[in-house]
Amino acid sequence: MSKLIKNLLNETLTGRKRHVGVLIKALDSGRFLLLKRAGIPHKGTFSLLSGGMEPNEEPLEALKREVSEEIGIDPNIIKYNYINKETSDKAEFFYYVGTVKNEFIPKLDFENISYIWQGKDNLPTPLYPNLDKKIAQA
Repeated sequence: MSKLIKNLLNETLTGRKRHVGVLIKALDSGRFLLLKRAGIPHKGTFSLLSGGMEPNEEPLEALKREVSEEIGIDPNIIKYNYINKETSDKAEFFYYVGTVKNEFIPKLDFENISYIWQGKDNLPTPLYPNLDKKIAQA
C-alpha cells in the first residue's frame, strides 16, 4: 500500500491527519538540524523533521520510522523528549525534541533538498511558521 493511501486511510479512521515531528539538537555544538523542504506544503522552508503517521501507529514509533526514512540514520541514537500534542479541526501533531551527542551528516530522502545545523541565534530563512518559537523553547 502506498504512503499516500496509508495517510488517507489514517485520516479517514481518525477524522484528522496525524503527524509527528522532532527538533534534533546536537549536544556537542548546541545546534539544531533543520531540513529544507522539497515539496508542498512549505516548499523551500527550513523545518524540523516531520511526517504523517500510519494507521494504528504510535507517535514515537512513527517518529522513529520518519527519522530512518528522511535522514537515513539509526533512530535509536536520538534521545526523544515528548513536548506536546497540538490539535486543530484537521490535524493532530505530536511534537518532540531529540538530542544526539554529535552533529552528523544526514542521508536525505526526496522530501528534503538540503540541511543545515544552526544555532538559536542565527536561524536560516525562510523558516517554517512558528519554528523559531519552538527552537527558542528547546
